[in-house]
Amino acid sequence: MKRRHLLGAALVLLLAACGSDGGEAPQHPGVRSDFDGDGYGDLVVSDTTATVHGKYAAGYAAVLRGSAQGPRLKGAQVVTQDGLGLGKAGEGGGFGGSSSSLSADLDGDGRADFVTQAGRSTVFVVWGSDKGLSGAARLKGSAPLAGDVDGDGHADLVVTSGQNAVRILLGPLDRDGTPRRTVPLDLTPSDSKYPAAVPAALGDLTGDGKDDLLVTWAALVDEAPQSLATVLYRGAADGKPVKGPRLKDEQGGDFHGQVLRTADVNKDGYADVVAALGCDVLLGDPNPPRGGSRVGVLYGGPTGPSERIKPVRITERTAGLPVQGPFSFCSFGGRPAVGDVDGDGYADVVFSAEVEKGTKRELLVLRGSGEGLTLKGARALPGTSAVLLDTDGDRAAELVVEEAGEVRVVRSGAPTRTFTAADLDLGPDISGSGRGFGPVG
Repeated sequence: MKRRHLLGAALVLLLAACGSDGGEAPQHPGVRSDFDGDGYGDLVVSDTTATVHGKYAAGYAAVLRGSAQGPRLKGAQVVTQDGLGLGKAGEGGGFGGSSSSLSADLDGDGRADFVTQAGRSTVFVVWGSDKGLSGAARLKGSAPLAGDVDGDGHADLVVTSGQNAVRILLGPLDRDGTPRRTVPLDLTPSDSKYPAAVPAALGDLTGDGKDDLLVTWAALVDEAPQSLATVLYRGAADGKPVKGPRLKDEQGGDFHGQVLRTADVNKDGYADVVAALGCDVLLGDPNPPRGGSRVGVLYGGPTGPSERIKPVRITERTAGLPVQGPFSFCSFGGRPAVGDVDGDGYADVVFSAEVEKGTKRELLVLRGSGEGLTLKGARALPGTSAVLLDTDGDRAAELVVEEAGEVRVVRSGAPTRTFTAADLDLGPDISGSGRGFGPVG
């Protein structure tokens, strides 16, 4: 595949796909992160600190096509904001940042599309095609999330549109970014103690075929939201989620985290919520939360939170961890990711922690099971963060690990592959130290 410069910023991702945009339909429907419909997930790597056309931290994203041997370094497709033809990138635009990028089939052609934010209020959708990413649309908004909110089988896009407000762009979207319909939603907290509401994740907790919106209620510390509670908005057929319960942890307190992920950990047909809470920053200084840094799992059920299975909490002191503490200050539970590492149909959970007096972070891999998240078979490997993606078509997600600007692809039964930004042909218009290089997903 010829390398393309599609103006962009740093990012790494896998997307899903099958279908076509006018040609023959792909032969491998439903493969996650497959931009070109060849049946293999594609890996996106990025560096938001990279200089592009002289603009510092404009960022780029490079798509590495999947294959039976995993992602291919040769012929990476390089995407930059400048290359999209929809406005020039500015310094610090951060196109493709990991916290504001995702993949979804927004136009309904069966191929994954790449969605990313640049600056404070611009979202780009870069369309999948049989040749990879091609063409783009520019939308107003920030912090995109994707899922099927109305249950019609088409992916919808949720973007923040102002303080405590979102717009839900119901799919499919036209190639100019026009949605089938737009639904505004006011998220202002009903509890006056919380001035901010932040859309955090989408997932079908209730198992009714409609994705539910998880909203964080937060305090503001130095103008940054600090999560303190989570409220569920149930997906609805008219595309306007309905406010539901405030989620509670196993002790009856507010279930919340700095980062929320959704996946079916116990394979019962209901999405579960994984919340990572390494630190609280409530008085201006970071401190471990009450009860210690942790990763929590709240299990889904017909009304949202399961009435059958209690939430669980994994802390620094939990027995059976594959790495023994004590852990460094506020490091336990960093950068959580979810995916099926062993191909058994249960979602697994990966997060980072740094052993006290250690020099490197460890990634802890905890397995999903019929009983929920378990420490049986837990393992650890060096790394700062990881993305879980199936790039070789074996139906098990590879661990794509980042550490100090180096990316390692860990595949079961195959040698680990390691590469850096210097191993990619990024072209003469992109430069930088490569220290921000890594996968996004």
